[in-house]
Amino acid sequence: MSAEAPSGRVIDGRFTLVERLGSGGMGMVWRAHDEALHRDVALKEVRPPDPALAEYDPEGARTLRARVLREARALARLDHPNVVTVHHIVDPGEDGYPWIVMELVAGSSLHERLAEGPMKPAEAAELGRGILSALNAAHASGIQHRDVKPANVLLRTDGRPVLTDFGIAAIRESTSLTMTGALIGSPDYIAPSASGAPRATRPRTSGRSA
Repeated sequence: MSAEAPSGRVIDGRFTLVERLGSGGMGMVWRAHDEALHRDVALKEVRPPDPALAEYDPEGARTLRARVLREARALARLDHPNVVTVHHIVDPGEDGYPWIVMELVAGSSLHERLAEGPMKPAEAAELGRGILSALNAAHASGIQHRDVKPANVLLRTDGRPVLTDFGIAAIRESTSLTMTGALIGSPDYIAPSASGAPRATRPRTSGRSA
């Protein structure tokens, strides 16, 4: 897998990369065109924080790949209006990490909305209810997000929140990565109980990066 897939590259003989939408510690998200169904989608290229993981820790890489596939399949079965929809999973096998095909949410992120100014209490409450509903549904399916932050909440054109960028848990719990003590997630938003802080200094996990 290349460090950055070029625009125009076709994935799985079906998804043409159009433009990069963003990147983070666990991969890169592209706008892509589904040539089979003639629609635009969001295509996530999953990869570990350390691109050399497969070279020095093949077992850790296999564990990570298996976890990502398992969580992506669980997420694909989750039908909830406030959770991003997974359409398809491209599994390259042992030669690489999965690509996750998701709905392309039209609108902006909560991060962008907050940059515009304070929200009205009613708007904030409605948004919070939507996010909590998404987390409850995900937890009921055995899925933990662990990196809930404004940048990972998309807002549809009608203002409805959509929680995206699941999968941090798959990387954080990978044996080879947790052994290093590396913090996977956003320090400002991660729940204290998942931060590695001494138990006596951390409260029980609540709504923070659940």
